[in-house]
Amino acid sequence: LILIYIGVLFRHRRKIHIPIMLTSFVLDISAVLYLEFNRGVLVKALEKISEHLFKVHLVFAISTLIGYGVALYTGFRLLRGPLSYQETIRPFHKINAIIFLIARTGVFITCLLIV
Repeated sequence: LILIYIGVLFRHRRKIHIPIMLTSFVLDISAVLYLEFNRGVLVKALEKISEHLFKVHLVFAISTLIGYGVALYTGFRLLRGPLSYQETIRPFHKINAIIFLIARTGVFITCLLIV
């Protein structure tokens, strides 16, 4: 999560922002896959917490995954598209970033409540 916020701080410096955000995506997805396939955290979490908290966590987690997808798509469009196209995509990329940060922070907070 800290890496994501560092990436956001460098949003105006593409040569720093892009590698940080891609690295955070790979690390996030890798962590989720590791925790689920090697430790079975979903089943263990369901045994420990209320169904309501688990559903809130899932909403944040699914929103985060969708946000990553949208960020990758719009980010690559900004990087490769013509200047006129960039100006139409940039506001969408920015709105997605705000929603994504809320969702990713929500995942972190609900993880703390689950453990």
